[in-house]
Amino acid sequence: MRIRWIVLLIVLLVIALPVVQLLRPIPSITATPILASDAQVPGQASIRWPQQGEAALEVLGIGEMGHFGSNTPLPIASVTKLMTAYLTLKKYPLGVGESGPELTMTPKDVQVYQEDVAQGESVMKVVAGEKLSERQLLEGLLLPSGNNVAYILAHWVAGSQSAFVQQMNAEAKKLGMTHTHYVDASGFNPGSASDAQDLLKLFNKVIQIRAFRDISGMAQATVPVAGTIYNVDYNLGQGGIFAGKTGSTPQAGGCFVFASKKMVDGKKATILGVVLGQEGLQPLMNALNEGVSLSEQAQKMIRVVQVLPAQTPVAQLSVPWMSNPITVTTTSPISMVGWPGMTVHRVVHLDSMKAHSIAAGQTIGTVTVIAGNQKISETLTAPTSIPAPSYSWRLKHI
Repeated sequence: MRIRWIVLLIVLLVIALPVVQLLRPIPSITATPILASDAQVPGQASIRWPQQGEAALEVLGIGEMGHFGSNTPLPIASVTKLMTAYLTLKKYPLGVGESGPELTMTPKDVQVYQEDVAQGESVMKVVAGEKLSERQLLEGLLLPSGNNVAYILAHWVAGSQSAFVQQMNAEAKKLGMTHTHYVDASGFNPGSASDAQDLLKLFNKVIQIRAFRDISGMAQATVPVAGTIYNVDYNLGQGGIFAGKTGSTPQAGGCFVFASKKMVDGKKATILGVVLGQEGLQPLMNALNEGVSLSEQAQKMIRVVQVLPAQTPVAQLSVPWMSNPITVTTTSPISMVGWPGMTVHRVVHLDSMKAHSIAAGQTIGTVTVIAGNQKISETLTAPTSIPAPSYSWRLKHI
């Protein structure tokens, strides 16, 4: 009797074990990214930087090309007026062709003009009762770099110079300009200081305003009393430079913030540059020439570059019923506007593997390469078919 029960138990086990094995959940296919998240474009951006002061280069919407100097605050002279123009245009935007509100010049405006002339500052002549539009005042601020115009705009925007300076510093903080401090609206006071990289953060915003680009890119303009006023940027147009702001005082030396452009694969690449603290017999001319040189060097380096070659291993598929993992690679190269040595960020997104078999060529995720505002994705597909586990494997798998 006992033997019969033992035999029956064995028979039940023989029947039940395969059933239990076949009813067990099949382990999932797992997908794991193997691509490093950051990489550099092959090569190196070799830039001849100025031999003094500070400098920095950036491509708008892509990223920084490099910088030179100690990244410590330096007096920035009339480059301070970038923030003055920015706050004015933020509060009172100008559309294409618009002149904006008119301001009537007061005896106080004339007094400030005369005081600035006496101190040898850059000015635009005004007389009491003269009416100047916002656009004309911005022309006076950005072309001949009128310090007295900075005073007029500061009082118009904020009510007083001190209130305007508070706004300048608050905006600098908002933009992450941690090495920047303003004490006046014109930059004549050497206490208004910044560094090259901070100024790129501001210029990145200012250059996107059409009115600023249009005005700072003018060689000259005409206003009622001062007549024809000229742009202090004598090198406008050289090296592809189309906009910017100069600055020069004995304490600051020559300073220049500029924008230039290059067409790459049918797209406009906007180069932003900063040059600070240039000295010598002609500090401002030295700064302008260094700016042209940096612009020309950047234009030579910017091109369409390959940021992810074809057949780059991106992920691995681990299949429990197969002895070796399957490597997933890119099928086509990814290219974008850049330069040698540019850093790109790569993101791999893999789909959840719920099925127990995958067809060759089936979409399993994406790889995305990011450089600033540039973002290009490629679909990832299975390089080979993955069959479901065999009954034999399922019976043997414990």
